Amino acid sequence: MLLLLGFAGGRAYGVHVTTGFYKSLMDVQDKNGKEATNPLFPAIGVGTNFEMTSAFRFSPQLGYISHTVDSKDSYGKYKMSTIFLLYDVLWLPKGFTNTAFRFGLGTFRKSISGKGGAVTIPNGNSTMTAYRPGKSQTSYSGTFNLGADIQFEFLRDWFDKFGVRGEMFVFRPLSKEYRNYSFILAAVGYF
Repeated sequence: MLLLLGFAGGRAYGVHVTTGFYKSLMDVQDKNGKEATNPLFPAIGVGTNFEMTSAFRFSPQLGYISHTVDSKDSYGKYKMSTIFLLYDVLWLPKGFTNTAFRFGLGTFRKSISGKGGAVTIPNGNSTMTAYRPGKSQTSYSGTFNLGADIQFEFLRDWFDKFGVRGEMFVFRPLSKEYRNYSFILAAVGYF
């Protein structure tokens, strides 16, 4: 419905391309049960903005995150990749000529593939068996998104507008136990 509203609302304001880094804020465990933080992963995206009103734009974006994770156990590496679709709305408040705030929903499609197998991992005072997929497996997650775009005046020879985007994604926002936060910090260029 948001997509139709964006298209019906008015003209498109060019194409924007983002490139930056994605990070999940949920820590993971290594093979010894110690917390290990997730690294930064490269991310790219492409989207556009559609005028809804003078202060609001619909800003859909399609993106890709590449994960290569060293599992740090005898099963070696496994490959993860994420494709995401964001259904954001930009708010352009009066008096903020170079800043726009964004909010919306997102869909993240994560695929994982590897050689398969099982590994025993610590789980509090006991252990648990975790199974690795032997073929490609896919999961889908919905998000609530909050962020901001800040534009700069330089690089006008290459872009109509250039700036940075910071956006936070809240996975499972209604769950106190399983809620997770991730973010993207990226350069954004409008053509």
